[in-house]
Amino acid sequence: MKAIFFNLLLSVCVSGAWAQGIQIKAGDQFPDILIKNLINSPVRSIQPGQKQDKIYILNLWGTWCSPCIPEMDTLAKLQSHNQASIQVIGISDEKPSRLQNYLIKKPSKVWLCSDTSGFFYKLFAFAYVGQSAIINAKGKVVTLVRSDSIDQQMIDRLVKGLAVKSTAEFKEKPVNNNSDIFAVDSTLIHSFTLRGYIKGQHSGSMRYTDKSAFNGRRITFTNASMASLYKDAYGIVSEKQLIYELPEKEVSDFDHKETLYSLDLLVKPEQKDSLMVILQNKLLVLLPVKARIEYRMMPVYVLINKNFNQKESNDVKLSYSFSGQGYDGQGATLANFANDYLSNEFSLPVVDETGLSKRYNIKTDVAMRNREGMLKSINDIGLDLVKQDKKMKVLVFYK
Repeated sequence: MKAIFFNLLLSVCVSGAWAQGIQIKAGDQFPDILIKNLINSPVRSIQPGQKQDKIYILNLWGTWCSPCIPEMDTLAKLQSHNQASIQVIGISDEKPSRLQNYLIKKPSKVWLCSDTSGFFYKLFAFAYVGQSAIINAKGKVVTLVRSDSIDQQMIDRLVKGLAVKSTAEFKEKPVNNNSDIFAVDSTLIHSFTLRGYIKGQHSGSMRYTDKSAFNGRRITFTNASMASLYKDAYGIVSEKQLIYELPEKEVSDFDHKETLYSLDLLVKPEQKDSLMVILQNKLLVLLPVKARIEYRMMPVYVLINKNFNQKESNDVKLSYSFSGQGYDGQGATLANFANDYLSNEFSLPVVDETGLSKRYNIKTDVAMRNREGMLKSINDIGLDLVKQDKKMKVLVFYK
């Protein structure tokens, strides 16, 4: 899972040095930090760095993180089965109100904390959420692990004082702190760079808008798999639209840095409308894996209009953002909403058949990033999904 805290409910007594990003590692004594006002705890505060009668499991998570939800369900069961020996604390970057809503749906013996500054996330330098710090009864950090690896066998070893191997992944120190890691001169007419893994950079892509000096004619990828490069180049969103004629790991493997690429493409002003076609051609020539487009029958979700209630927009250009907490778009069509957002969130491609062709300001609120939460957020704005079979564009990987 690759994924991404002090407010009034989490009070931490800490010197300014901790805020500068000092990393706590396995084997370290947990710092003298007092955590107060836990949301659903019978005690007012805890101090994990002091001697206590339980093992604390600090799980970094969020209701916006879809893999985190089943992980929290597992941790809740472990908490119920081991009440005398462990206490799980779920630490999220969300506001207290969202966590309270989660507890209404899922009452739990796991204590929840709101950490909107990201303090603990930074303290452990975790690469992504869904990872946990485990602190023993002496206040020592005994291991840092992926939360999905915590099971009864691990709890038994911890209670006996036996070693547990750390499996968590951490952020690397960037080798280049520039905002533009490719250092492309804004006066250039065109340029192209293809390189491998760049230490300390997140995996992702950026397409420059016409508000930048590159006027919509540049796209950048950092630490991307071959599959993600081709997906963006061909406008494929859903994983279900990917067909592998070779082992999937040869095309999409974020766990092995040697398989990742970083790329920057700037085309001439007159080629702006052909940016993605040029990218496709370069990938086909330079990458060891090839891709082609085919059309196949497959199950999809169809987006339909029940009583759409979002306002029309005067914006002629699309501007949007989304996270596990919902979608916020200005000048968005329903096709944009279905393809760019919903196809990312559901297990199948989403096709717009609302019959609504205008631009809208669309905003959704996802209380919990699971199927139920996503469907409710869609229903709340007067839309629904129906499953059907349709002929769809698929991307076939081959050598």
